[in-house]
Amino acid sequence: MDFFKKIGEKLGFVEEENKTEQIRQEREKIKQTLIDNLKKINFTDAEIEEVLAILTKMEADVQVQKDLLIGTNINNPDPGPVMNEMLGEIRRLEIKAGENIKAKIAEIRARKSK
Repeated sequence: MDFFKKIGEKLGFVEEENKTEQIRQEREKIKQTLIDNLKKINFTDAEIEEVLAILTKMEADVQVQKDLLIGTNINNPDPGPVMNEMLGEIRRLEIKAGENIKAKIAEIRARKSK
């Protein structure tokens, strides 16, 4: 197994795994920061879950877009336009999730102030 690991490192495969893990860890840090900030303004666990549900849905929607890319480079001399379209859709999903999170936080704060 060590032989394959060395070859993978020379070809850059191991670095990609680390990059994926690094991205996952960064996402978890962002989620945890959001949770911590919501706790600071006295959100309950249930209210925090309402906010996190938006992130969970966005992540699932992004995964659907990524899955649609599978195989786009097969028999396609120029997969760039398809990839650019999907990246645009992913960005739109991220922006919409951000807007929805702000709206949900405002809604919960309004409920709490009544």
